[in-house]
Amino acid sequence: MKLSPLLEKAKNVLILGHQNADPDAVSSMYALSRIHRHLNPGGESTLACDDMSKISAQVLQHFDCCVEITDAPQGEFDLIVLLDTNSRLQLGDAIAPYVTDPSRTVIIDHHEPNPETKEISEFIILDSEKSSTCEMMVDIFHDLDIPIDSQTANLLLTGMIFDTRRFFYANRATLEAAVVLIDNGANYDECVKSLISRIERSERIARLKAAGRLKIHNIGKWVVVTSKIGAYEASSCRALIDVGADVAIVGGRPSRDVVRLSSRSTREFSRETGINLGKDVMEPLGETIGGTGGGHMNAAGANGNRNRGKALKQAVELIRQSIAIRRKEDSS
Repeated sequence: MKLSPLLEKAKNVLILGHQNADPDAVSSMYALSRIHRHLNPGGESTLACDDMSKISAQVLQHFDCCVEITDAPQGEFDLIVLLDTNSRLQLGDAIAPYVTDPSRTVIIDHHEPNPETKEISEFIILDSEKSSTCEMMVDIFHDLDIPIDSQTANLLLTGMIFDTRRFFYANRATLEAAVVLIDNGANYDECVKSLISRIERSERIARLKAAGRLKIHNIGKWVVVTSKIGAYEASSCRALIDVGADVAIVGGRPSRDVVRLSSRSTREFSRETGINLGKDVMEPLGETIGGTGGGHMNAAGANGNRNRGKALKQAVELIRQSIAIRRKEDSS
């Protein structure tokens, strides 16, 4: 798909990130606005998301980035671009209504596609092999032969550091993209500093509650754990992996009609079992909770409005069945 003609023609572009946008989403949004300005100097970009994470706000403040990100975009838009998500549901209730015309919608994302993806956009750039959407943006700058300024380089590198857990989940292409950004003025030390923060009391309590409420499922040699909390399900998943789980699945319920599932696994687990949390677990669970799900091999999630307990039980069974099938294949 040729992105440049779309951006060159579009006078008003709406650039969207998923709800509670993390540094990968926010940095990619900023980078795309710079690309649009380069291709169409007279055009305007509006950046929007249904809430932004505290760590994202911290990153923007650290680099004195004064970009405005709204939760209520105004006006008419020639082109709408979704970044770091390929689902309307993951945009949140405030932003999803803006995505109505597939012929004017572009998706740029590094997550596994879901059944809704082709329904909402005719212009799709997906690469689940990439560690982050920020890494994809580096390739887009290169393909369009557009220089990367130091501010954009810092933000893109920070997004990559965040999504890869300081390059724990990385390959050669990821590291090469990081070098490109450093060569264009990114300061690695400052990027890392921008992400350092003391975990707030509420998040620490959520992690402790998740640990206190967890259920342990021994599937062969693998330790799979599930838990329920109100919020901070992704953070709780990471904590449960850190204390010894091979797979952690946490169901959050921040409000009465909202269910969020988050999952994490170790690289050893995914390598030996071949289980992709996004495709094999969260995608089918999306339907169970009345929404959509997806993600990556080792990190995935789903958003919906019901059946949290049922979904957690189903997640364990999906993993159990996949491991059993793998064992039969290996023994045959």
